[in-house]
Amino acid sequence: MISVVIPTYNEKKNIKKILVKLQGIKIISEIIFVDDQSNDGTFNEIKQSSKNNVKGYLRKAKKKDLSKSVLYGVKKSKNKDILVMDCDLQHDPKYILRMWNKYNSIGYDIVIANRFSNQKFIGNLGYSRSLISLSTIYLINLIFGKRSLDPLSGFFLCKKNIILQFKKNFFLTGYKILFDIIYNGKANLKIGHQNIKFNRRKYAESKFNLGIIYLFIKQMIYTIFLVKK
Repeated sequence: MISVVIPTYNEKKNIKKILVKLQGIKIISEIIFVDDQSNDGTFNEIKQSSKNNVKGYLRKAKKKDLSKSVLYGVKKSKNKDILVMDCDLQHDPKYILRMWNKYNSIGYDIVIANRFSNQKFIGNLGYSRSLISLSTIYLINLIFGKRSLDPLSGFFLCKKNIILQFKKNFFLTGYKILFDIIYNGKANLKIGHQNIKFNRRKYAESKFNLGIIYLFIKQMIYTIFLVKK
């Protein structure tokens, strides 16, 4: 059984929609929303939907941060296996069972939902953002070595202890906690991939901006110096 951790910020219109899709998946025993002080009523929507295996937490902090919200949810989870995904339905829950089956097939530590196939984007990210992502992944591979087809994905399944045991090494700021897990965590992780089609966002606005790029540059610099130690 798995716990699903979903960080949220201004995703009110998506809460019920993603719950409908998740609650029919039998391997999910717990759904955890961690809201980063949304101003559109997201947390109220979560509270109204909270029952049985659906839990909602409000992360009260001066700065909004997806990575810290994910860690908060992981700490609150009860299962040893964690699935992290976005709330905006760009990560289609239909892939969760496929990821789970692959995860258990040969004992992977992580299975990542891969948005790219043969270095081409699968889905609806758009040309400019696809180009930025592919260029960044190329740079990551060049600097740190190729460990994953999509180390920037926000949709992945992994062992809880891999996150908690090595969190002290994480940069833990920004939107790319998977990068932390892969490059600042346990060495020699067994990493599998599940190709997915990345859906187009229907509600609310994308969080992607120059600030996210700036934070990730800082995260890469942090990792370079950590590796050298």
